[in-house]
Amino acid sequence: MEKEKIALIEAIIFASKGISIQKLSELTNIDQDEINKIIKHLYSKYNNNSESGIELKNIDGYLKFYTKKQYSSYIEKVVKRRSLSTLTNQQLEIVILLATKKEATKKEIDGIRGKDSTNILKQLLYSGVIKRKKSGRSYIYGLTETFKEETLIEELIEELGGAQLDTFRSKNSSPQNNGKR
Repeated sequence: MEKEKIALIEAIIFASKGISIQKLSELTNIDQDEINKIIKHLYSKYNNNSESGIELKNIDGYLKFYTKKQYSSYIEKVVKRRSLSTLTNQQLEIVILLATKKEATKKEIDGIRGKDSTNILKQLLYSGVIKRKKSGRSYIYGLTETFKEETLIEELIEELGGAQLDTFRSKNSSPQNNGKR
């Protein structure tokens, strides 16, 4: 491996808010097999090194540098962290749904929750927790990058072993009895 290529990949990952191996390959014209070797090298350079305060993580296919957990109490003094405890249970329900599913329409959110989410979505939009983008006649909602960075919610869900959504709570998903009793 060339030192220059290692430094280039390292710099791009550092500057990004999370980047895929495919995107790294497109940006650098380095094939994905070589990038994988470089990533392995960077893992050992940072993750297995007690002299480094950062580590490289791959969360849902996106590579990003994070500070190591043992330094979190110091980092919190420097970097503003948003606490999940400031959210209501209803807001947290939607946040976890979006952290797990990545994005969803209001109809999907309502279907999973089994109730209307209009006011809660407005609150989350106003407070900068979620964002929305127009898609046809509806909006697609997702968590803002700032919120994800401030709470490390994706990392938390991964540490807890992921999350499974109960998509069968919606009244519309119950089987029809076709008038039979």
